[in-house]
Amino acid sequence: MTSSNRFANRLLVFVCGLVLLVVGGAAAAAVLVPGIRDGWKDAGTQVTDQVDSALEQTRLVGLEVSWILIAVVALLVIAIVILIVFIARHGHGHTSRAVTDSSGEHGTTVVESSVAEQALQDALDDHSEFVASHVSTYAVRRTPVLKVSVTCRRGVSPKDAAAIVESKLLALDGLLGRELPALIQVSGGFRARVGKTTRLQ
Repeated sequence: MTSSNRFANRLLVFVCGLVLLVVGGAAAAAVLVPGIRDGWKDAGTQVTDQVDSALEQTRLVGLEVSWILIAVVALLVIAIVILIVFIARHGHGHTSRAVTDSSGEHGTTVVESSVAEQALQDALDDHSEFVASHVSTYAVRRTPVLKVSVTCRRGVSPKDAAAIVESKLLALDGLLGRELPALIQVSGGFRARVGKTTRLQ
C-alpha cells in the first residue's frame, strides 16, 4: 500500500544496522583490547601514508586536488540524493481524508481518516479473537482505501476473522452513509503463537 518496496526497506535497515554493528564492535575492540589497539595504531599509520601517496599521485593537472576526492564527493552527493528520495517516498500514499462529499448544496462534507480509523479500531479492540489490530487509510488512484490489519490468536480461523472485520466495516459504512473500499490483512505471527488459544463460537 506504499510506494516503497517492503523488501528494499528491510534490506536498507539490515545493511545500515550491520554496518553500525561492525563499526561499533571494531571501535570497542580497538579501545578495550591492547593487542588490537596497538595493531590498529600501526595499521592506521600505514593507511594514512598510503592514502597520502595515492592522493599525491592522482592530482589533476592544473588543480591541487586529487580526482579520488572528487569521485568520493560525487558518490556522497548521489547517496544523499538517494536517501532523500527514499525518505520522501517512504509512507507515501497516506491520506488524512476518508470521505470528501461536495454533492450537497450547502458546501463540502469532509470526514477525517482519523475518525473512521478510530471508530473501526475501537470496534476491533472489543474482540478477544485478535492479539493486535491496526487501521490506516491510503489514497489509491485518488480514492481513500482503508487497510485493516489484524493478528489472530491461535485457533481463530482466518475466514472467521475476516468475517468479523467485514461486519465492522459494514457498520462503519452505515455510520458514514457510504461504502469505503477496504483491504483486510489477516496474519498470525509470534504474538499469536505465544498467546492463549481462543476459538470462535
